[in-house]
This record gives sequence, structure tokens and C-alpha cells, in this order.
Amino acid sequence: MPSSTRPPFRPSRRSVLRGVAAIGTIPLLAHAARADTWPSRPVKFVVPFAAGGTTDILARLVAQKMSEEYGQQFVVENKAGAGGNIAAEFVAKSEPDGYTFIVGTPGTHAINQFVFKTLAYDQVKDIAPVIIIAKVPNLFSVTNSLPVKSVAELIAYAKSKPGELFYGTPGLGSTAHVSTELFKSMAGVQMTHVPYKGSAPMLTDLIAGRVHLTIDNLPASQPHADAGAIRAIAVSTATRWPLLPDLPTIAEAGVPGYDAAAWFTIGAPAKTSPEIITKLNASVEKFIKTEDGTARLRKLGADPVGGSPADMQRYVLAEIDKWGKVAKFAKIEPQ
Repeated sequence: MPSSTRPPFRPSRRSVLRGVAAIGTIPLLAHAARADTWPSRPVKFVVPFAAGGTTDILARLVAQKMSEEYGQQFVVENKAGAGGNIAAEFVAKSEPDGYTFIVGTPGTHAINQFVFKTLAYDQVKDIAPVIIIAKVPNLFSVTNSLPVKSVAELIAYAKSKPGELFYGTPGLGSTAHVSTELFKSMAGVQMTHVPYKGSAPMLTDLIAGRVHLTIDNLPASQPHADAGAIRAIAVSTATRWPLLPDLPTIAEAGVPGYDAAAWFTIGAPAKTSPEIITKLNASVEKFIKTEDGTARLRKLGADPVGGSPADMQRYVLAEIDKWGKVAKFAKIEPQ
């Protein structure tokens, strides 16, 4: 048949479907390829606080190990301010390409929504979970002039002087703040909050006796307790701290069921490739569960956790529920 009289080509329904299916696989293949070649350039770990704190130290430890594993630089960038919100918003609005992550805390992931009137990001929807690096116990410490040597004695003393004991914290909405409010609610005591701008000035006043007690991060408080400048009476976690085996938990010492800790995570912008998230999760999990990784974390006062992204999400949601109830009890007014 002459070409001029040939009927127009009409592909079969089967060939059309095959073509559509093939086109549909192109983004998936590209997506998988990105995960397979990741990281092909430096990866950024954004820390929501200044250099030198627990969050920063943990981030640098993990970044160093990831750099060694992948042969690509993992760099730490400190974006302090607004209780961690500046860093969290930056990461939440970053390109979800697997090259920007946040090393998050209870504030950035759970508590800040109860402390700030408005957040420019959603703590659950805008940050995808990767892994919980570690938990850090809080140390329940009192000034040496306070005539108590146990949690039970502290509760009895506080009940005999309602509202007269002052507890110090590194700031409104800090884990020390909500941990102490949780203690108040469970122990049935009244104490007055004195917020500071960081642990250092608060601990200075605790040593001097200008505040009576604190339930602050163990790495900040323990050196002063070891030096005898303050008196440690308990740890805040459900189990005893392995390096302080003789120090009871708050739950053991008079408040059954009490459990509070600071925790440190890695999160990514929402819509980051699940393959990249899984890959980073596996690498961090492998490191923190090695003998060397566990030893390094515990030297910093942190206990390795790990687990899947889904495990982190479940934990964060449970913490949001827990601290939301504490914020309501404490009548925390968002600023």
C-alpha cells in the first residue's frame, strides 16, 4: 500500500499502558538513583544551639563518624535562637534532597508548641523522623544548705513549706522546666520557678544557695556534684544511670512512675527520600550500638537509643502528649 494511503498508526491499548507504566517508573528510578549515590556532596547537620553544648557535641561526634563511613563531609552548622525554632524552621523549609538535617531536641520536636504562641513550622508534619541518637538523664540536685538528702525528704520538706522552695532551670520550656513541673504534679508539691538564660548561671546560683534545687541535664550538673558543690539525690530516667549505679531514680526514691529525659534526634525536611532516611538511620544505628560508640556517648552523659524512623515518630508523639499535659498543669503561658 502506498505510504500516502496508509491508515494512521493507532497503538494498541496494551502498548499504551506499557508506555504509561514505563513513564511512571522514571521518577521512581531517578528517586532510587539519588538514594544509591547519596551523599555525593557535603551533608549539613543543623544544631539549634550554640557550639559547646550537649546537642552540638553529640552532633559533631555523629557527623565525624558519618564522614568517615561515606567519605563525604558531614558538617555541623549552629543556628541558635528562639529555643531552637530558628534552626527547626530553617530545616523544615529546606530542600528535601537529603543534604540538610536537624539534630533535634524535645524543644524543637515537642515542647515549643506549648511555649511559643506561634511556630513557623509544624513540629510533626514538617520534620521527618530519622533516628533517636541518645537520651540524657536529668540530675536532681539540691543546694548543700538545704537539709535534705533524698527525694522523700525533699518532698516532705517542700510540703512543709509550700511555695517557699525555688527551683532553677536554663529557661522557660527547657527540659529542666517541664521535668520539674512533672515532678511537682506527681509528688503533689508547690515550688516556685526561677528561669535563667542557660545552665551555667543557674548552677552558679544553685551552688550559692540563691535557688534550692534543679532537675537539669546530667552533663551540666554532674561535675558540680562530683566536686561537692551541690548534692545529687536522684536521676530522672526510669532506670539508673550506668555510670552512677548507686544513685536512685526519682521513681525509686519516692515518685513511682516518674520518667523524664532530654533526648537528641536526627530529623529531615518532610518529603525527604525514604531511601536516604533509611540509609542514614542504618549508619547512625550501627555506630551508636558499637562498643566504641556506646562508650563515647556515655562519656558525654548520654545513653544510645537508636531504632527505626517509625520508633522515633511514636516516641515524639508520646512526648508531645506527655509535655502538653504538663504545660497545662503548670499553666505555661505561651510567649
